Amino acid sequence: MGWGEYASSVSASAFSLGILALQDVPWPVLVERARRAEALGFDVFWVADHFVNPYAPRGPWYEGWTSLAGIAAATERIRVGTLVTSNTLRNPAVLARMAMTVDHISGGRLELGIGPGGAPLDYSMLGLPTWPPRERVDRLDESLGLLVQLLERGEAQIAGRYHRIDEALLAPLPIQRPRPPITVGALGPRAIEVAARHADGWNTYGVAEGRSATGRLSHEDALVATAKRVALLDAACDRLGRDRSSVRRSYLSFRGILEPIGTPSDFAAMVDDFRSLGFSQLSLYWPGSPEEEGSLEAVAREVLPGLR
Repeated sequence: MGWGEYASSVSASAFSLGILALQDVPWPVLVERARRAEALGFDVFWVADHFVNPYAPRGPWYEGWTSLAGIAAATERIRVGTLVTSNTLRNPAVLARMAMTVDHISGGRLELGIGPGGAPLDYSMLGLPTWPPRERVDRLDESLGLLVQLLERGEAQIAGRYHRIDEALLAPLPIQRPRPPITVGALGPRAIEVAARHADGWNTYGVAEGRSATGRLSHEDALVATAKRVALLDAACDRLGRDRSSVRRSYLSFRGILEPIGTPSDFAAMVDDFRSLGFSQLSLYWPGSPEEEGSLEAVAREVLPGLR
């Protein structure tokens, strides 16, 4: 399937909503949240991918991809994925085999989210070099080329700057053909260009350039910052000769964890704002309180049907 065929499937799809649930709760609770998200009608259930919880490193934290496999086995309809896999933590050939396995466990429901990484504790606790942002993006670029080869063809060979792999093989191939969709999480211009070069989707969130998630912006300022990143993506697609509409644009909102979900009408207005920028997917965090869980159910009941 080429970019044009991806464009047809993207443009024909309805707006989708996802949930990102952090793996800092007991396993039965995490599974119950996935099943509840599925029952509420959400489209994607995401988990994070860090060695430890960056904001509570001594607290409980399940590994992302093994959690994803368990969630895939415990659900039936909802798509499952990582938002996003840290490219720094695994050899890309190993990651391809993990992705293929989860795609089979889920019956073809995997969303492969990946980004350049950068959480400081992932480096210090694992003894990894603290690669500068430019090198992390270059590594991601090379890794994605290998991932795509293995997942689509079942074999790959590379003698690159960062990886040397001799005739790596992958069997069986993923259920989804030509492979599970790949979403690249990217904020800066070079990473956004990598998304335009390799990915089926691009994910972003509302922070200023060089700021962490704790330095989030107001809704209005986040729209402005995101519009600038959309322009970077469009320009990268133009340089690569790629149809702009062939890249699914997805946004991760901090609603549910760092700010209230809001009323259904308020949430629907936020969705409309991002749809106006060309986004076809929005995800929010699993709520941090029973009151916010009630708001989540209200959104599912009153907003989701209108997005279909």
